[in-house]
Amino acid sequence: MKVFVSGGGTGGHFFPALALIECLLEEKIDTVFVGSERGIEKRLSDKLPVQSHFVQAYPFMGRGIKEKLISVFKNFRGALQVAKLLQRGDKAVVFGGYASLPLGLACPLKGTSLYLHEQNSVPSKTNRLLWRFAKRVFITFEYTKKYFPNEKTVKTGLPVRKSLLEGLSLSKEEALKRLGLEDKITLLVVGGSQGASFLNQIAPEVFQKTGWQGIHITGERDYEKLEGFYKQKGLKVLVLPFSHEMHILYRASTVALSRAGASTITELSLFGVPSVFIPFPHAVGDHQYYNAKEIEDLGGGLLIRQEEVSVERLVKEIERILKDHELFSKSVKAFANPLACEEIKKYILHEEGK
Repeated sequence: MKVFVSGGGTGGHFFPALALIECLLEEKIDTVFVGSERGIEKRLSDKLPVQSHFVQAYPFMGRGIKEKLISVFKNFRGALQVAKLLQRGDKAVVFGGYASLPLGLACPLKGTSLYLHEQNSVPSKTNRLLWRFAKRVFITFEYTKKYFPNEKTVKTGLPVRKSLLEGLSLSKEEALKRLGLEDKITLLVVGGSQGASFLNQIAPEVFQKTGWQGIHITGERDYEKLEGFYKQKGLKVLVLPFSHEMHILYRASTVALSRAGASTITELSLFGVPSVFIPFPHAVGDHQYYNAKEIEDLGGGLLIRQEEVSVERLVKEIERILKDHELFSKSVKAFANPLACEEIKKYILHEEGK
């Protein structure tokens, strides 16, 4: 038996898939990755520790009629390419997004057991199409249950890579020391893997108004400008374009100002870092809003629509979290499941095939 895993197009689909692959390899399961020739997974193929196949797949949503026709053709062509790889008894796990569609479509063609993972509160179009063929749908947020029948749905949480989980044993004192920061309130600003232009505009005003110590992950585009700004103003803010050691940054942080992607929320939760969330207003299905709303309802963070943001309100809401930090931290920590990979693996390996 082989387990085929697909997730890509964006980092939000690719990295959870990579986390599951690492987990399967620990059990010496023969694992194969399937992705798109044009997605982020192709550029990051050196991170894949397994045999990989990159096939034709093309996004459908938000495209013109001509591009939609091209998408249908390429995705079915990709599905036929993948179908040739599947053998009797194989299983497949799909993490949504257009890059996963070829594997998802190939499974019913070959009678292969299909499992889905939906990262966000509002499912991708790919997973909404494929759930009818799936044995199980693994979810991250309770809100997602309204889209899928309960008998198929299992809330496992989001798979997270081992390197991040291993960082949970790091002490706050050691994390601060490694970053050259002082032992005091530390605000983390994170907009996802590429940074966020809106956060990059407003966070400097927050730091200037409060004088708080901070860590600001800017993305490449705004890095030099913001690094120069903080130096000029004499503010103690560590500026990074990105980081491969997020566990250190999370452990050093008291509170966060962030977007509300599923991976960011899960990682903040694992380290007990409450956040003021400003969801990306153009996210498909407004899923970042519903992601953040679930955390706010748990008491683990606060939520502000981007159009309602002001520096004064941000400072007020961050101070509200700091005033009752222990409760906010405990509440957000209850959200994430560090054993998500293990639970998904058990379902895949121990359920009977179709």
